[in-house]
Amino acid sequence: YGFYAISVYLWGQVDDSYAGMAILASAILGLGAACLWGAQGTMTLSYAMENQKGLFFGLFWLIFNMGGVMGGFISFGLNSGPVEERASAVTPETYFTFCGLMVAGSVFAFFFVIRPSSVVKADGTAVKFEKTDTAEGIGELKEVGKLFTNRHMLLLTPLIIQSNWFYAYEFGGINGLLFDAPTRGLNSALYWAISGVSSYVCGTYYLDRESFGGRRQRAIRGLVGISAINLGQWLYAIIYQFSTGYDKGNGPDPPINFRDGGAYAAPMFLFMYCGLADSLVQTYAYWIIGAISNSPKTLSRYVGYYKGIQSFGACLAWIIEAEGTSYRAQLMICATLAVIFIPPTYTVATCVQDKGNDTDTAMADRKDKHDRNVTHMEDRNRSYNEIQQNREGSII
Repeated sequence: YGFYAISVYLWGQVDDSYAGMAILASAILGLGAACLWGAQGTMTLSYAMENQKGLFFGLFWLIFNMGGVMGGFISFGLNSGPVEERASAVTPETYFTFCGLMVAGSVFAFFFVIRPSSVVKADGTAVKFEKTDTAEGIGELKEVGKLFTNRHMLLLTPLIIQSNWFYAYEFGGINGLLFDAPTRGLNSALYWAISGVSSYVCGTYYLDRESFGGRRQRAIRGLVGISAINLGQWLYAIIYQFSTGYDKGNGPDPPINFRDGGAYAAPMFLFMYCGLADSLVQTYAYWIIGAISNSPKTLSRYVGYYKGIQSFGACLAWIIEAEGTSYRAQLMICATLAVIFIPPTYTVATCVQDKGNDTDTAMADRKDKHDRNVTHMEDRNRSYNEIQQNREGSII
């Protein structure tokens, strides 16, 4: 992440000759993010008891977003000043401050994140991650491939795609287009603060709360409530976008500053609302994936599918942004996706069991490993027989 931030700075602020370096850094960042987010999701859902999965993800999202809050306030502080000295772009100090925080975070994680083998659940049971050895590698890849025919994953795909698609519009068409540099920093801090807190509240005080009904009931009712809030966000955005006339290449001049009173309030509250809806969608997506299975191996596959498809959707959204597509068009795509994901996700919610079965998922994992071991032994025996036949042929 630090290498990426430095590369983007050199490309954008120093010389275009650093474009290749920035592209390489982006690819490396993608590989690193795949490992990071795959491990994060697996750990979050596997460490939790059935009635803690919303809590664990909410805690993660709250802590994770504190980085965004800190970054936003740092950007706000570094870019603030008198009107005539307001920065129109992010300063070098902002970039290098972020780089320092990224490196510090990496070092901290390396030394202080506890190994999974040392983790014990709330009920006293140990967390067991089944390792995949080299001989099982091809079999594991086949199991991952089966996810693309898995009924639950296919039905959740519209939700997964939508869950990161909107960032291109929200941070480009709202925060990036309408506000000056210090106000963008302030808005980002508020966005991530609301997102973190609301995720924790939703996961802990509704999705995990057994007093609100069985898990299937909470899955259905949670989807209805979260979808209503999410659709309200896009209705608010449509009204503001089309009533003001702002669009790509046609933003306010000068950009809106947090001192501008009423002119600042309406788009600021819209952006805060976006942070709320974002967190609820993300929390529900992780929670319902955790409600489908308790097996660490199965969950690792589900999370990998989730992050892969989610990143693919975000990639398409940023390509659309880079191609110069109007923000009105991007807004309508976001609103359409918010409608499309509801019916298939509802189907999955109706399939959620009130009580999962760790034994069944563990047996499924053991059977999966047994089948791969049998296949491996058959391959070895076949190779041995071929060698013996060749030796006999040579003797004759």
